[in-house]
Amino acid sequence: MDFSFVEEARLTCVKKMKTVNIISFSVFVFFIVLGTLLNGFNFFISFVIFFAFGMSVGCYIFLSMTYYNYELARYRDVYKNYFVEQSLNKTFTDLHYDRASGIDSNIIFNTSMIKKGDHYSSNDLISGKYHGVNFSQSDVEITISTSDSLSIIFHGRWIIFEFPKKFVYRIEVVQKDFPDKKIPEVGPSGRKFEQQVVESSKFHDKFEIYAESGLEAFYVLDPALIDRIITLSDNCKGKLLLCFVDNRLHIALHDRKDAFEPPDPMKELDEKVEFDKVNSELKTITDFIDYLKLDKKIFVK
Repeated sequence: MDFSFVEEARLTCVKKMKTVNIISFSVFVFFIVLGTLLNGFNFFISFVIFFAFGMSVGCYIFLSMTYYNYELARYRDVYKNYFVEQSLNKTFTDLHYDRASGIDSNIIFNTSMIKKGDHYSSNDLISGKYHGVNFSQSDVEITISTSDSLSIIFHGRWIIFEFPKKFVYRIEVVQKDFPDKKIPEVGPSGRKFEQQVVESSKFHDKFEIYAESGLEAFYVLDPALIDRIITLSDNCKGKLLLCFVDNRLHIALHDRKDAFEPPDPMKELDEKVEFDKVNSELKTITDFIDYLKLDKKIFVK
């Protein structure tokens, strides 16, 4: 596959959308003219003509929009096949990429670090290895419905890093303005989650630490890692939540964005710009590993 396939898919979307817009506008004008011409005609005859014509045009527009949505989905797939998969293969090993699937909701909710809401969706599941660290990530959206609105609990990326070492007790690090954060009262061990304090005042200006064991938190969150979390948050466009549980580190990045999505098909593509955009989004994964030094011995032994 080359760039021409992506452009062909995009232009097909553009043509279909222009057709729908032209037909919709023409129908609008025609109804105004038809209404003027039928003014004074028998009401029943006018109604039948309007209804018959309206149904025919409505069905045509519906079918056109259905076809457009089909072409739009094809454009997204072709875009990701070309830009995203190429970039993934250059960055990671042991790669698996599934655009339609995401991280299972049970894996996330079993951390007890975020509210469940009543609707969960996830896609663009990526798993692989970088600098020897296993990871998986996907876009996640968790929402809750109220009587008159839809409230977003979380919308962004959820990334899970796996290590040979198992953490004895759970540790949660949460940015203070992270929306709808959830602090469990008691962990799986039966111990209470208690707020922990470190020496860095700059860290406590932005983050809070909760853990089942203060000793475990002190061991894992050493001063060097504390400083790296601060640096990481300064470079992230979103709010962070980290949870050390079992042999995993969960990182939730709430930035209200879906990663690896193509631009609107009406916008002309620049091949270099799109590769740069995708690589920048992939850098979020590698930055977590590089900044936090997740390949260091504390996480693997």
